[in-house]
Amino acid sequence: GNRTLGVMVLAQGSLKDVGGQIFYVNQAKRLNWGVNGGRIPYLQGYSGGFQNSDGSVTIVQELQRIFLAQASLMAAYPFSTTRRVETNIGVQRISFDVERITYTYFGNVLVDNASQSLLARDAVNLATASIALVGDNSNIAYTSPVSGGRYRLEVGQAVGTETFTSVVADVRRYFSPSNSITFAARVLHLGRYGNHLDANRTTAAIQPYFLGYETFIRGYAYESIGPEECAATASQPGAVDGSCPVFDRLFGHRLGVANFEIRVPLLGNDRFGLFNFPYLPTELFGFADAGVAFNEWNEVTWSFVETGSQRVPVFSVGFGARFNIFGFLILEAYRAYPFQRPEKGSHWGFVLSPGW
Repeated sequence: GNRTLGVMVLAQGSLKDVGGQIFYVNQAKRLNWGVNGGRIPYLQGYSGGFQNSDGSVTIVQELQRIFLAQASLMAAYPFSTTRRVETNIGVQRISFDVERITYTYFGNVLVDNASQSLLARDAVNLATASIALVGDNSNIAYTSPVSGGRYRLEVGQAVGTETFTSVVADVRRYFSPSNSITFAARVLHLGRYGNHLDANRTTAAIQPYFLGYETFIRGYAYESIGPEECAATASQPGAVDGSCPVFDRLFGHRLGVANFEIRVPLLGNDRFGLFNFPYLPTELFGFADAGVAFNEWNEVTWSFVETGSQRVPVFSVGFGARFNIFGFLILEAYRAYPFQRPEKGSHWGFVLSPGW
């Protein structure tokens, strides 16, 4: 119908980890509108252990939680089937909790456990408003768009604990000279503009963006960067003590991304695909990604440098395949060579996401 109601409840761990969300969208008239609200907890943990002099073993687990509570009202007015204007107003509260749990074992027997709350950073309270012009006349195949284009041009304002203006400029184009090949290109900018935004990830109320997500630039995934790479780049001239330039240069309140892909439908049906095998639609692709993360323009050294401690643009090239798993999800497997990670070199990566 023209009205949609969605409710989600999630429960894990303790009462702190219970969350949920509800939304309602009304599309009965040309002016679409909706409301949503909820509280989502994000949990991550670390643990370590040591042996005591009496032979017992102590395991220390630290749980860090982020709670996102928000409510918003949205409206969208379509000018045509391919263009619309959207607006959104809302409030957000981002709060934090740190808990340390200590377990003591004799052999395999738990003899003691204790929990204590640790000092956490102050909560962040924001009121936000945004407006966006959105266009989409793309045609999507099994795993990614193959013709047409998409764009989103958005500006927003946040006030509260932090005051800043946010900008989104996302433009994508797809060219298909035949059913057997597609050329895809994207340019993207995400930016927060304000005089007092903290760029330090450990102290910032609003966390900087991360450039290394595979949906931005492949070959720089968060979990793929090891301590040996930090040690190698931290020893470069100009590096700050305790820094990890190969990792730190991927964070900033402003991102610029450019992507190019050549896409070939390997498995599909007799109308779209080199081979008729509709049970596992598969797309092969080659790619070139480029991106830069920064807080101020003068931070960036605009040159192609593979090693060093400077904040420079990062690049990667490679190839991969996307698989449509029973129409339920899109799995992408890729092999990337990240030029600004020479110690890592070429490696495989995986992500659950359709092609941009």
